[in-house]
Amino acid sequence: MHCRPGDASIAAPFTSKAPSVKNCVDLIRQGRCTLLSALQQQQIMMLNCIINAYVLSALSLEGSRTSERQLMASSWLLTTASLAFTYASPCDRMHPVRPLRSLFHPAVFFSMLGQAVIHLFCMVAAVKMARAAMEEDSPERLAGWSGPSLKDVSEFWKRERARRRGLIEQEEEEDWTTYALNMWQQPFLPNLMNTVVFLVETAQTVAILFVNYKGQPWMKGVMENRALFLSVVVVAGSVAAAAWEFQPHLNALIHLSPFPNDQFRWQVMGLVGMTLAGTFIWDRFCVYLFASEIFKAMVDSAKKTTFRADIVPIFFTVLKVMACFVVLGTGNLLMAGLAFWMYRRHSQEADD
Repeated sequence: MHCRPGDASIAAPFTSKAPSVKNCVDLIRQGRCTLLSALQQQQIMMLNCIINAYVLSALSLEGSRTSERQLMASSWLLTTASLAFTYASPCDRMHPVRPLRSLFHPAVFFSMLGQAVIHLFCMVAAVKMARAAMEEDSPERLAGWSGPSLKDVSEFWKRERARRRGLIEQEEEEDWTTYALNMWQQPFLPNLMNTVVFLVETAQTVAILFVNYKGQPWMKGVMENRALFLSVVVVAGSVAAAAWEFQPHLNALIHLSPFPNDQFRWQVMGLVGMTLAGTFIWDRFCVYLFASEIFKAMVDSAKKTTFRADIVPIFFTVLKVMACFVVLGTGNLLMAGLAFWMYRRHSQEADD
């Protein structure tokens, strides 16, 4: 949706009865926000399809697959990030620079190509790292790591497929609640290939949401959209926590395999950082190269960010989220209830 001033002046009387030309401006602001929301959704869907296609192909060729529990966990996190787009709202003032409105604009088209290349490069590197570590005579095994090999994973799924052939008729007669419970209890062999691909893919999906969110100066920025910003922080922190096994029982719950050593962990986190920072820098470079006016408008909007009004509230929110993770990590429900009571009391005192 893209409203021209003439179209807005015609449609404004039918959207509001207020005797003011302000309705024309409001209609244009909302139209630009809707246009950018549709554009970024198309970018996100295309990039996600490319990544998912490669992940499914790579895991299938290696004889592995994704666990149902991993799919559930990633879906919960990514649904939270996707819902953040519902908080996208137009800025209070209309900017004189018009936003991009086509997927085939060079700034958008080449940005998508570059992002796809960066994501695929990181995923290919992750698959090669995991394959090399899972070899029978790999340096990680010689150093004492004893995770399953690709041959073990392939044989495990062959046995499972043979076992399930005799259970197909029985499963067809079960109701949906039993089927959902069986999905959670499906046998799975945690392995390094599956773990590395799952962590990198989750980080890449959030990177796609973060990088392609348009933000200022036409809609609320990333820092103003707290749900999106916090989802990025939570997912990045969750990937790091899973890589360093801060909660081994949670890793085991979603079928994540332990990493061989710290060097391997740093390599995986390096790929996560590359996929986040690399795609962000490439996207902004394409905007600078092919749409300099828009890049200048984005920079001017970023310069208006203040530490006290914009950064400090985010730090407090991140600290609250980290405190929740720490309390939940203790496993003490009484401690969680006490923390919630203290938070409610503090909020009431602040309101008074």
